[in-house]
Amino acid sequence: MTGRVIEDDLLGVCARLRSIDDGYFVFLNYKTGRLEVHNKNCAPRTLCLVLPYERLDERTVRRVRFTRAERIKETLARIERENASAAIAQGMRKGG
Repeated sequence: MTGRVIEDDLLGVCARLRSIDDGYFVFLNYKTGRLEVHNKNCAPRTLCLVLPYERLDERTVRRVRFTRAERIKETLARIERENASAAIAQGMRKGG
């Protein structure tokens, strides 16, 4: 990986992520130019998510909380509901 770990930021996002889980850290990937959230406690594959934002702010904290493993059942149910709504909107029927 080519880039650098962002230890601290003006809005305290890095500290807030560490308060959620002390393993979280933010990495600026020079190759892609994207911000990434990693968790050192999940080694060797530490990448948790690539942020769709250009800067660290409250959206980062919300996105990390939203994608936590503890929420997997709720997240999968929401995805299923959205997929079903999209299928109905397109006039498609399941199983058919």
